[in-house]
Amino acid sequence: MSSLEAQNKVAGALVDLVAAAVGSGRAVHPETAIASASRLSGSLLLRSFNFNDQGLEPGSVLLSERANEEGPQLINILSAAIQSFGVNLDKGKLGGGGELRGEVPKLTVVQSLELLQDDALSIASKSGLGPKEAAQCAALATAFIVKECAQNIGGEVGFNVAVYGFLEGSKTVPPMLRDNRSSVSDQGNSFRVDGSKLAPKPKPRPWWRFRAKP
Repeated sequence: MSSLEAQNKVAGALVDLVAAAVGSGRAVHPETAIASASRLSGSLLLRSFNFNDQGLEPGSVLLSERANEEGPQLINILSAAIQSFGVNLDKGKLGGGGELRGEVPKLTVVQSLELLQDDALSIASKSGLGPKEAAQCAALATAFIVKECAQNIGGEVGFNVAVYGFLEGSKTVPPMLRDNRSSVSDQGNSFRVDGSKLAPKPKPRPWWRFRAKP
């Protein structure tokens, strides 16, 4: 399997993971799903820096110059993928203001990561991907969710939620992983995974639906 094939496979598995983890039954709140996927992407990018989180409180702000430098790569992946999916965005509706991000996500950053990060790292490691590649896969998964939600909340709202989520994930101390005894190496940078837990088996799409606004 080529690197591109592996990344596409992981991105698809992450879409299923997000839908299963944040959904209620088969219904998924759009802003929550997009925010959770993008926060995961940003947090995986942060983990690729091999930062020392000893003594840091999960959920606290962590300023990183590397996040400022490399974070835009996630936005570029998001933008390119959304465009390839045929979603047209009105530039006048893009921005970081809360009024442009639709409904408030129903999960905090830490809650989102607690639900997703262990299984996401497990999924990525089983395909031989390091944390930076996993972050890129999560950005692609985010774009797919934005596309699926565009009819309900608008592509611009989805894009704005995603960009803000990248920032949240890459500048927030993540919660501790469930199992820190296993580690895999990404070009000298170690990150921890739950090696004993199997990733959820992807179900035929679409087995979930994104809830429309009333």
